[in-house]
Amino acid sequence: MKGYEKYIKDIQSGKILACTYVKQIVDRFEAFRNRDDVYFDSKCVDACIDFVKQMKHWVGPAAGKSFELLDWQQFMLACLLGLKWKKTGLRVCRETYIQLARKQGKSSIIAALALWHMIGDGEAAPFVACLASTREQSRLIYEMCHNYAKSIDPKGQYIKYYRNYMKMPVNNGEIKIFSSDASKLDGLNVSLGIVDEFAVQPDNQLYSKIKTSMGFRSQPLMVLITTPQGDLASPAFQVFQTSVEILSGVKQDDTFWPFIYTLDPDEQDQWDNEELWIKSNPSLGETVNLDFLRSECLAAKNDTSKQVAFKTLNAGIWCQSNTVWIDQTTVVSCMSQKIELEDFAGWPCVIGMDLGAVSDFTSISALWFRDNKYYFKTWCFLPENTLQTHQNKLLYQRFIDEGTMIATPGNCLDTNFVAAKIKEISEWCPVDKIYTDTWNARDIMITLGDMGFEVVPFSQSVGHFNSPTKSLERLIRDGQCVIDRSQCVLWQFGNVELRMDGNGNIKPDKSNYQKKIDSTISMISALGGYEEQGAVTDFDIFVL
Repeated sequence: MKGYEKYIKDIQSGKILACTYVKQIVDRFEAFRNRDDVYFDSKCVDACIDFVKQMKHWVGPAAGKSFELLDWQQFMLACLLGLKWKKTGLRVCRETYIQLARKQGKSSIIAALALWHMIGDGEAAPFVACLASTREQSRLIYEMCHNYAKSIDPKGQYIKYYRNYMKMPVNNGEIKIFSSDASKLDGLNVSLGIVDEFAVQPDNQLYSKIKTSMGFRSQPLMVLITTPQGDLASPAFQVFQTSVEILSGVKQDDTFWPFIYTLDPDEQDQWDNEELWIKSNPSLGETVNLDFLRSECLAAKNDTSKQVAFKTLNAGIWCQSNTVWIDQTTVVSCMSQKIELEDFAGWPCVIGMDLGAVSDFTSISALWFRDNKYYFKTWCFLPENTLQTHQNKLLYQRFIDEGTMIATPGNCLDTNFVAAKIKEISEWCPVDKIYTDTWNARDIMITLGDMGFEVVPFSQSVGHFNSPTKSLERLIRDGQCVIDRSQCVLWQFGNVELRMDGNGNIKPDKSNYQKKIDSTISMISALGGYEEQGAVTDFDIFVL
């Protein structure tokens, strides 16, 4: 029985313990193979597997032995290369997201795919662009490609080697390795793009450069391969979320094929259970041994600072540093939907506002209480000149593109845009009160008062922020709130660290200028104001 067929059988029978996502991709493959408009080209897949088998390993215990693809690797190739449209004969898959724990032979997979595409795939003038996250990783990938190629063409009769690329003159094929410099990706005509360690990419710029360079190819393939990291605001985590939605049927995309090896969501607190490690380590016993994982796990249990590293790198779990207030995984669980103003038409709300310095972030959050749940939707504002010159401008542009950040003209924040957004909110939902700290806010408070809004000073002192900060944490951890799905808000939650005074009162710490948390502050202000409504307080309403 062929390796990929055996893998399908073993997953379906439960012989191999697998996470839900692997079971779903196996079921998806079988469903596609039985579609009327798709056929499975087993000859193509078998040819690729046989081609890889001609390569020889050159390092470690396997040195000198043939590169025998494991069953799970064969199955992956069956999905990527074997499913084809009957009408055109072209591949179904155009993009894949592959998530693995480390030590699964990731670099070898990249090299095998690259060489097959350059030599055996039949593409005219194939161009393979391999993007590595660092120069060191790019050298490793090139070394992999170079040494595997040498094992099948030891005399260099067909393949010519250069510093960071190799060519095959007979078909004008090329494999070129890039480190993370987008300027070097202009003018390419890529047929196979591979982004290694996608999770460490800060934005989608490099991915987009490769993707847009594929426009003239009839069946290009983009491969995103990574180990999870600790940044849930990264583009890779967005792709992971999309992958989960496609596998579960929430979203449809026949051309996108994700392979996610991780623990199931309800098992992620069992990261130290070695019986589950096979789920995130499909090469367990082959490229990584159990004793290694045991030693790494023991180190993580003895030193909590190492737990995040074990969870991400060895257990394949997306999670965040222990130093943050509420980990982004927990916040994401509350971002179950995209909240639109029309969803709350006629429903009263309160607004929290955090006004920044003249050239900095400002944030407003609308809060509704309905059906025993708290609903939050947040908008951030930033001057255009700050956007253009800031080190995070690509990240901020992503927030603008998703509609959760608004760039205002000029060097300074134009608070008229903030007032206009509040007016827009009020046209859908009656705004009961607006809560804001009075620092730097006099002008906009006057403007909003003239517009007929009731603006209430809400101090951001640690004593005053203590109660609503704890309340928001409780609501998030208990699943009692819904937060608008927003990468901007998620990123800022990941920046929040708490400051405590001598009485044990806490509030988010705003002292680190680089770690923006304005949306969290505006959410807490809205919640604190809502909690105080109807109560006697020491704060007078700002009446104009």
